[in-house]
Amino acid sequence: MKYRDIIFNAVIAFICGLLIVQPAFAQQSQDTFGLKVKIENGDNGSTAVKMPATDPIVVVVVDAKDQPVQGALVVFTAPDQGAGGVFENENRTITVTTDRNGRATASGYKANSTAGSYQIDVRTQLLNETANAEINHTNVASGKKNTKLIAILAIAGAGAAGALIKVAGGGGSGGGTNNGGTGGTVPTITFGGSTVGAPQ
Repeated sequence: MKYRDIIFNAVIAFICGLLIVQPAFAQQSQDTFGLKVKIENGDNGSTAVKMPATDPIVVVVVDAKDQPVQGALVVFTAPDQGAGGVFENENRTITVTTDRNGRATASGYKANSTAGSYQIDVRTQLLNETANAEINHTNVASGKKNTKLIAILAIAGAGAAGALIKVAGGGGSGGGTNNGGTGGTVPTITFGGSTVGAPQ
């Protein structure tokens, strides 16, 4: 009888020990990755409204030792109001999985019709651990990038036209003689990659 009591008590003690050790082990095993999200491509980028981005958005998920994490889920989310866009799935949210190098790529991003700056949210998850980051992006209004070039060409064109009028009209009273272009020096104006001379 005593032998069975000893065995029984030993079993109870073993079970109680497991119940005490298991939660402690589980607590230590959680959140051991130290997930971090590094933006590799796309931060501070810009896209013309209603146009696709020229480069994909790429992030890298690493652990606490900066080693790449494979198999982590990464969710990219654009704003639901104002300036924003959609991904290749035609939704403002897309979910991808990191490869063996820890990379997650959101391809086919297209800006909507609203110009302005905003953030694309990035959230990664592996088991019970998560990490977040934000990618800054700007939708640029159509024609904004060409405004300065158009102004330069307009000024250069006006200058060239004025010079041609002066050459053709002899420069007004008191000017030199214009006999078929032989009476004086004909100015030549160069702008951009073109050269404007006297009329033939």
